[in-house]
Amino acid sequence: MKVKNRVNILGLTLFLFTFLPIQAFAHNPDVRATGEGNLFQQYTWFEILNPILLLSLIVVYIAYLRIMRKISEKRLGERNLRKKICFQLGLLTTYISLAGPLAILSNNLIFSAHMLQTSLMYIVMPPLILLGMPRGFYHFLDEKIFKPKILRILKSPLINLILFNALWSFYHIPSIYEYFLEEFILLEILHIVLNTSAFLMWIQVLAPEGQINDMSYLKKLGYMFANGLLITPACALIIFGGDVIYPSIYESPQLFPWLGPLQDQRLGGIIMKVVQEFSYGTAITYVFFKWARLERAKDAQIDELPDQPVNE
Repeated sequence: MKVKNRVNILGLTLFLFTFLPIQAFAHNPDVRATGEGNLFQQYTWFEILNPILLLSLIVVYIAYLRIMRKISEKRLGERNLRKKICFQLGLLTTYISLAGPLAILSNNLIFSAHMLQTSLMYIVMPPLILLGMPRGFYHFLDEKIFKPKILRILKSPLINLILFNALWSFYHIPSIYEYFLEEFILLEILHIVLNTSAFLMWIQVLAPEGQINDMSYLKKLGYMFANGLLITPACALIIFGGDVIYPSIYESPQLFPWLGPLQDQRLGGIIMKVVQEFSYGTAITYVFFKWARLERAKDAQIDELPDQPVNE
């Protein structure tokens, strides 16, 4: 791989793991509404639409297209188009999460909006971005980033499985969640760590064969099932709790008469579980059909082999 391509891929890597958690993502106490009346009327169009984020994502996509054009191969053809669409959807998910109504609602401590925001950022966006990355990206991670012994641990499926689910569950322990709400810098750091762990969790399943790890397709299916099981206790605590366990919910504006504090908390848990089930289910389906397609290709190769003469 040419040095320039390596630099380009490294640039995208740095973006993926450090750029995403920005001010709109965290519950910054400095941007919460304090007036009366309609919540959105207390913000300017610039604060709601976040054009700086939009322009940044457009620049990233243009850079991505240039990289894909330089390193693409003619035989990829339509596959390159699918990658571009996935990457574009990943950036769109980022913008929907970090700007617009969802970011405003989340910043104002509406718990269901927060859960939708984090679910999109940790469960929906990473696989879309990774599906859009060229094979050289994974080769670069495998051969350069993860090559030092101290970083090889990041290639372990088991460690990344436990790390991501433990961090996400840990974050939503009520006392810890409430503490981080008022510690903006620490919350930004937490989001960087969570985003990184989310990418490391997803990359175990979506990396091309022979890259990152040697998990079989059957193990990848089990890996995604395990992810769904490990996050269930946190969802159950939020959904089925008889009382409001996050005091900050009482400080959020009530948008609808039927969406009281307890209902907001339960809705947040339901959103978390539904988004997770949909995303993981889609990943399981993707891996299964990829496995089935590979097996059919192997069978076709066997059928095409010429019959060998039998020596008497």
